[in-house]
Amino acid sequence: MIFYVGLGGNLGEREKILRRAIECVKKIPTVKLLRVSSFYETEPWGVTNQPKFLNAAIKISTELEPLNLLDELQRIESELGRIRREHWGARTIDLDILLADHEISCERLTVPHKFLFERDFALVPLKEIFPSLECKFHGDEILRVKSSLVDFGLKLVACVDKNFGIGFNGKLLFRIPADLKNFRALTFGNTIIFGRKTLATFPNQQPLDGRRNILLSHTPQKISGAEVVGNIEKLFDVLNVAEKNFVVGGAQVFDELIPYATEIFLTVVDAEVQADSFFPSVDEFILRDVKACNGFEFRRYTR
Repeated sequence: MIFYVGLGGNLGEREKILRRAIECVKKIPTVKLLRVSSFYETEPWGVTNQPKFLNAAIKISTELEPLNLLDELQRIESELGRIRREHWGARTIDLDILLADHEISCERLTVPHKFLFERDFALVPLKEIFPSLECKFHGDEILRVKSSLVDFGLKLVACVDKNFGIGFNGKLLFRIPADLKNFRALTFGNTIIFGRKTLATFPNQQPLDGRRNILLSHTPQKISGAEVVGNIEKLFDVLNVAEKNFVVGGAQVFDELIPYATEIFLTVVDAEVQADSFFPSVDEFILRDVKACNGFEFRRYTR
């Protein structure tokens, strides 16, 4: 089942708490994170004499029944410090099921959310990740907080075969000179983000020159020429929004970060090769440009 979940909070380190909540949702059994909206700063609704909120929306798929998902979301709220003192009052985090791929009506849960179409703070981020949603906004009080959105500069880069395979036995499937030249042109002077297996495919298994190298690894280890971060939350803490941030592999890192990406650059080789790691689905993206070459294509996808 597909669900759209709204997130919001106005106490503590709002941005970090929202990101932590998203990572907690990802860890719910059977949940797959498909898309993350921008973060929006919004005026309080209902009770107005309180701090401004930071709001977002996410799209997930799960095998959980709706009420079981609701239980999990309320557990996360509690773990992140939410205390229910006042209806519509200040809070560290709020997780609401806004929409699903079917309507739900019971004592504990109504979907669509009964106040959804009255609340711009929920509709604006939801509309971003659900463009076909038919809704009417009610005011101009929504302010997009671009300065804090370090996660939406993410661009994914890979070379794949016709089945979107990217590697086999820890090695890349292809080393095409034109693709390597294109990769360098895209990433040089910018930030690249990669996992430990991808580092092993670099020349001499060393970070690439002319770029800021960030290694995403759960195993802490100093590597000359690279910054090592242990999880997605810490990655967002160190990213620079003023830079272009490219995710370059491997498969697990692509899976973790594609919900935050706005652009994908793929070199698609006209061949089927044995592979044991694959690029994630690009169904959430639109193919914008294709440049045909001898035996392969350069493709660019955007949201």
